Amino acid sequence: MLILYVALSLRAPWCESLKDKRSVVKSLTEGMRRHFNVSVAESAHQDNHTLIGISAATLVANTAQGDSLAEQLYRYAQSATDADLYGWTKEYR
Repeated sequence: MLILYVALSLRAPWCESLKDKRSVVKSLTEGMRRHFNVSVAESAHQDNHTLIGISAATLVANTAQGDSLAEQLYRYAQSATDADLYGWTKEYR
């Protein structure tokens, strides 16, 4: 078993406050939990109202399964919100 860790960096220039940002983050993280059964948290840029950093982690059987899930998380983040996905990383531990 491996731990898959995925970090996503998004930009939401229309958010004018942390409250606006919170609704985007909540929608995205709850959707990831529901659709992919992963642990998700806002992990970076908590004090910046236009930048979003989200991390997800889960157990996978092998790297093929992890690569597939990481790609699905990437596609979900692109389609589930209007925020621009400008970076992502994938690690196995």
